[in-house]
Amino acid sequence: MRPRILVTGIPGHYTRLANGAQGLSVSYSERQKQPETKEEFLQELRNISNTGNYLIGEGALRAIAPHAKQVPFWHLYNCSQNGVGLEEFNANFDICVFTCANLLRKGLSADAEAEVLGKLKMPIVMLGIGLQNRRDLENSLPEGTKRLLDVLKEREHYFLTRGFETAGFLKDQGFSYVQPTGCPSIYLMPHNMRASLKKLPKVPVGKARTIFSGYLGANHDCIVDAAALAPEGSRPQYVIQDEFLHFDMNVEANGDGRVYDSASGVMLGELSYPGTERLKTPFDVRTFFDTNQWRAWASSMDFNFGRRFHGSIIAMQAAVPSLMVAVDDRMREMLGYTGLPAIDAVEVDKADNRAEFVADHLAGLNASELVDRYSDRERTFRSALREIGIGQ
Repeated sequence: MRPRILVTGIPGHYTRLANGAQGLSVSYSERQKQPETKEEFLQELRNISNTGNYLIGEGALRAIAPHAKQVPFWHLYNCSQNGVGLEEFNANFDICVFTCANLLRKGLSADAEAEVLGKLKMPIVMLGIGLQNRRDLENSLPEGTKRLLDVLKEREHYFLTRGFETAGFLKDQGFSYVQPTGCPSIYLMPHNMRASLKKLPKVPVGKARTIFSGYLGANHDCIVDAAALAPEGSRPQYVIQDEFLHFDMNVEANGDGRVYDSASGVMLGELSYPGTERLKTPFDVRTFFDTNQWRAWASSMDFNFGRRFHGSIIAMQAAVPSLMVAVDDRMREMLGYTGLPAIDAVEVDKADNRAEFVADHLAGLNASELVDRYSDRERTFRSALREIGIGQ
């Protein structure tokens, strides 16, 4: 008999339409959101914290057996808090898949996760768990995260990690089933992912319409990228993930009271962030709350040069050749495991001619090897899901 699968944790973009839940049932609105005022836009961004996270939930749900049921984590937490309890979920499910990301980090105490997963009396699959910074693992983790790990030690558990470093840490903590598989977002559209890899060595750097991503408001890195790589006379393209929440990037409404156009994803009104004076032509800035809209727009572009992991993955899902810049331990772990094409931030930032450096790097790539490595990692991921009993 196939296991009854409960999926929760980081959601896909579809959960934006959830407007209520009772027991095992979740209701969804048929009215699409259009968060165009500043207040509505920022609230929509806060709801997910980082729009790149939508790719994690979406990738997980598509990889798991189609009879799995997705329940928003906030509903499980509310049931745990308000006295209803989780008995109905324990009676109707055999295994829980918890989709996660860089859960092992200093700035996040997983108190809510520990409470909910502690009350679910079933095996737990931690899908896509990873670290933010290696030092976070060397020093003490937050108390809530320690409690979560203790909860998982008390029952059957499965850790499918983002890479080798997280897997090694969890094995050192005494966990038995630990396997690096990468982030589930990587395997959502494998044919397009392979197509993007095949195109990469032939990208005409400096002439290709390029998507940029990074940390506007925190540093000038992607501004320097755009100045070096965007075609002469073009308007460089930048996609937001969480900059308005965490960095010195701001937007004010236009004369119509709008900061955002829902149809195109374009930011309206007056944008401000440090370093704008370094660009001959300002960025054309977009935000996407729907991953289908994001991919559709990305498919019209020629190249992605990204300092954001998921901002680059969604371009690859649209078959756009992408080169990532590894900026931190989190990205280095994921890229080190998957072998997806990347250059380290230290190397690109010290290059005398950034465009020539990138062009030379791309020309030296072996597309066949990239495709073979990706296909091997995809097989490992899907085999692990089937071994646990939750795969298709």
